[in-house]
Amino acid sequence: MRLIKQLFIYSLALFAFTACEDNLEDDNIPAIQAVRNGDFFKSTQMTAVANADGSVTITGLNRIEQLQFNLESANAGTYPLGSGSPNEAVYTFNNTDVYSTNEGAGTGQVVLSAGTPAGTLTGTFSFVSYLPMNADSLYMRQGVIFQVPFGSPIGPGSSATASSLAADVDGVAFTPTVISPINAGGSIVVNASNGANSIVLTFPETITVGSYTFASSGMYTANYISGGTPTPAISGTLDITAVDAVAGSVTGTFSFMTGPPNDFNITNGAFTVFY
Repeated sequence: MRLIKQLFIYSLALFAFTACEDNLEDDNIPAIQAVRNGDFFKSTQMTAVANADGSVTITGLNRIEQLQFNLESANAGTYPLGSGSPNEAVYTFNNTDVYSTNEGAGTGQVVLSAGTPAGTLTGTFSFVSYLPMNADSLYMRQGVIFQVPFGSPIGPGSSATASSLAADVDGVAFTPTVISPINAGGSIVVNASNGANSIVLTFPETITVGSYTFASSGMYTANYISGGTPTPAISGTLDITAVDAVAGSVTGTFSFMTGPPNDFNITNGAFTVFY
């Protein structure tokens, strides 16, 4: 029985890849799906967002997974993935494990075709991605992007809003590709990652507008993760400027300094998160 089920799932992904428009049923439109490490991946929420610089972000979510493509444009064509490429595929599992095609020997491509109907994106993809420090790999095969509409950003915290975070690390702009805020047992944990490095902030769910001090442990902590190695803040401040408990959002600014041997200096931090 299990073998039959696996063959059925494999066939479904294969049919979708070879003839998207003919083989996806009405309730699978739009669709972002693929064979993930031999298992079937399917998004339940998806959107494409046109960015101010002409690039496009394509996101697909389900209950515990997020797949995001950051591509140079939404024009029909082939977009190579891999280290050094301006295009990136990022797969996040359970808001913690972040696999990127910019890590390790990541490789692959996204092929976009002309949007039909207008205002949607259709294409195919395949890639190999890695955790930082090549800790593990993940591949997507026979991937399908089918009639995904342009709309508002989506993220793990909300179907209609997207979290944002920016900062400077030793004077260099840190621009995350994935921002994952979660409510973990009464604490809000914000993990912002660009694949290779991450900023992680932790503060209580009951936080109110005000100024707080980061410490290496306790209720208010910050970490900068470089190459898979976390370095906690030994000093710094978190200034909360707005809290909406009903919407589940927090806005604020931050800065902190980590300890040796790297002594990272994180400045000009600003965020709005929806958890």
